[in-house]
Amino acid sequence: MNHRDLPRVLVAGGTGYIGGGVLEVLQQQGFWVRALCRAPHRLREPSRCGDIFEGHATRPETLKGLCQGIDVVFSSLGTRSFSRKPTIWEVDYQGNLNLLEAAKREGVKHFIFVSVVRGSEMARLSPIAEAREKVAQAVKESGMDYTIFAPTGFFNDMAEFFFAAQKRGAIRLFGEGLGRINPLSALDFGEEVARTILASKWRNAVREVGGCETFTHRQIAELAFQALDKEPHIYSLSPWVISLGATLLRPFNYNAYALFKFFEFIARTPDVTGEVLGWRRLEDFFANLAQGMSLVEAEQALCPSPNSNQPQDSTTLETVLSWQALKLSVEIGCV
Repeated sequence: MNHRDLPRVLVAGGTGYIGGGVLEVLQQQGFWVRALCRAPHRLREPSRCGDIFEGHATRPETLKGLCQGIDVVFSSLGTRSFSRKPTIWEVDYQGNLNLLEAAKREGVKHFIFVSVVRGSEMARLSPIAEAREKVAQAVKESGMDYTIFAPTGFFNDMAEFFFAAQKRGAIRLFGEGLGRINPLSALDFGEEVARTILASKWRNAVREVGGCETFTHRQIAELAFQALDKEPHIYSLSPWVISLGATLLRPFNYNAYALFKFFEFIARTPDVTGEVLGWRRLEDFFANLAQGMSLVEAEQALCPSPNSNQPQDSTTLETVLSWQALKLSVEIGCV
């Protein structure tokens, strides 16, 4: 399919695991994509981008012209670091608001934003969720079509179980590990983003999404040891310990405090499953990690879907034609 027939997409967060997966899928499916990044060498395949825009989302003066000629903005921009700077309020909140303003100025038609599962509930406990839910609300009120994705968690999050088993020989769970989750592959998510860009039925919607398999946290820990062919050593950490740790950290490291409160919510919530997407399996991902692959390599090595190089549902032709008709209507003044 010629990329001229498809919306032009800006991806913010393309050097990260989630945005990188989305960027990779959009490139494979023929979309013209502009990547916003500070360090182009960190993109997976920079040569396949239609354009690379070097800028800082937290510095709006560097974003002039960012959304020129863009139809759809996708943002998974955020920080998940124990480093003190930049803070989540600088990146997750203000950085995304800066992108939203840039999109509005240039007349972008559709804004796709990645928030967090159970966002409104989690926002009462976790600053990460609070920041992202405030952005989600601003997106809804922007006047643009929007899609808010609220993923349960991704394979790279689950990789923390694997690396703990590999490096320390033991995994400490928050709580008893009985909470249920269906983690998602970034490439499966990217394929859904591609479908969402073309399918009008997902406009102005909030979608809690996850992967094709549901586990308890304890089962994920067991799966990690299984991939490494090691005897499981799994221990529980009481949620009150996490809460105490967060309180002690807050005066010194707000990002660490925010992450601890995020973990506390997960530990206290029995079910954070979402709408089932995709087909890639966590067990295969862990097996690839056990062979020494990086996170990106482990995901890319998962067997491709038979239709992975095309937008993947029966409405593809209809939605592409609808997009072309809308563009033509705008050009001749019918809309």
